[in-house]
Amino acid sequence: MALQTIRFGNFAGVRQGIGAGGIQLNWAANAQNVSTAGGRLSRVKGYQGILPPVTGAARKLRRLFIWPRETGRIDCLVARQDSLFRYDSGTGNWVDLYHYTDDMDADTFDFLKAKIGSTETLLVGNGLEPILKWTGGNGSVALFGSAQQLSNKAVNFLELYFGRLFAAGDQEHPARLYWSQAPGDGRTIENWSADESSENVSGGHVEVGTDSDPITGLFALSNQLLIFKKDKLYRLLGDRPANYRIVPVEAALTQPVHTACVRYGDRLFFLTDKGLYFYDGQTVSRTSHGADLLPLLAQVDFSAAASAACGDTLYFAVKEHPTSTHNDLLIEYDALRDCFLLRRGFETVDMTSCYGVLYLLTGRGEVAILNEGNTYGGDPIESFWETPWLDGASVLTEKQTVEAALTGTGGPLRVLALGTGREGDSVGSLLGELCPAEFLLRSGGRRLKLRIENVNGSDFDLTGGAELLFDEQRRVL
Repeated sequence: MALQTIRFGNFAGVRQGIGAGGIQLNWAANAQNVSTAGGRLSRVKGYQGILPPVTGAARKLRRLFIWPRETGRIDCLVARQDSLFRYDSGTGNWVDLYHYTDDMDADTFDFLKAKIGSTETLLVGNGLEPILKWTGGNGSVALFGSAQQLSNKAVNFLELYFGRLFAAGDQEHPARLYWSQAPGDGRTIENWSADESSENVSGGHVEVGTDSDPITGLFALSNQLLIFKKDKLYRLLGDRPANYRIVPVEAALTQPVHTACVRYGDRLFFLTDKGLYFYDGQTVSRTSHGADLLPLLAQVDFSAAASAACGDTLYFAVKEHPTSTHNDLLIEYDALRDCFLLRRGFETVDMTSCYGVLYLLTGRGEVAILNEGNTYGGDPIESFWETPWLDGASVLTEKQTVEAALTGTGGPLRVLALGTGREGDSVGSLLGELCPAEFLLRSGGRRLKLRIENVNGSDFDLTGGAELLFDEQRRVL
């Protein structure tokens, strides 16, 4: 036997929990802070803060909402555990917009844009107090609805479906789904009571399911309203109370945290400890590569998860380490290529997408834009990409690495060969697409790994893939 070459190219995503030899060589067994768009391997962009930290961010932050207005102005709200804050662009300060009587839990905020009459209004549900409404700018927060209109409920799931407001999360009636009157002819979504003129324009409510398990999430698609309960998924069909039907979705699934659910097109995707699932309008399925991160997902904390869709990428923030205050792992899912990538190095409280831009509320209290800049708020972006264990022609042979060749630009990079014998690394910069850079390596064993790291946050772009050269010899027994 003699020298052997393994070539890596057309880079994909991260696949874990698969035995040696079971992963195609364009997939990574582990990686972080890299992009594989277009089959290239490069360091990701970072994030740039656009607003100063929220006042008193030592109190636990909860949610972020970006509200583009018809005037071209953008209103920004941040929910802290005790208050709602608005950013005042005139003074450059955060203004205490509303103070809660009780501290809010992580999953108790929901924002929804709606029109009450002809007025564009933001509704804020928190599950402990009646819904709040705000018209933006310098306007003050007011209470939504009234006891007379049966709409003064403390709910925290809000959705618009066929023009009506639907709500759930009432602690006194946890399985109850509310809906408003149909807007028009003097009716508004603030009125949830019956209308004597017609059942079809009336508000109302219904208990979902045959048990008292609470509703845990509402999500409207184009032709149905999805209703999550503790152990089942239901859908409401119909466009008016006279033809409403609530039927269970017959599919086995792990119930998600509602903040780990995101709409993409007219499908709902949700991440759980069993993988990434989607609802296609009829049933629930796991994506083809939805189980690729199972070992990782089984260990993370979803309790304060955040999610958003931006372009064709879905983002899910979860907590990987118990000592972290907020979510310290950002999972990216490329919906077109059906693959996952991972980001570490900063904490994410919440995120939202607006006009193709992904906004973050970071653990530092900053409002920032992701995929801009070369650092994570000033901290270097530490990137690596690592192959699965490589057997070569046979696991019965000994391999001795010689060198790796990388084609692209940027650096410096550190290239390591990992094996059962002596490990060696080599540091250098890439020389361009016409001149592969060579990295001398010294490591041996029956199986090998190749690991590529950046140095001090350096930027790089592998456009021509990578090759590993090693000497393979039959073992002497």
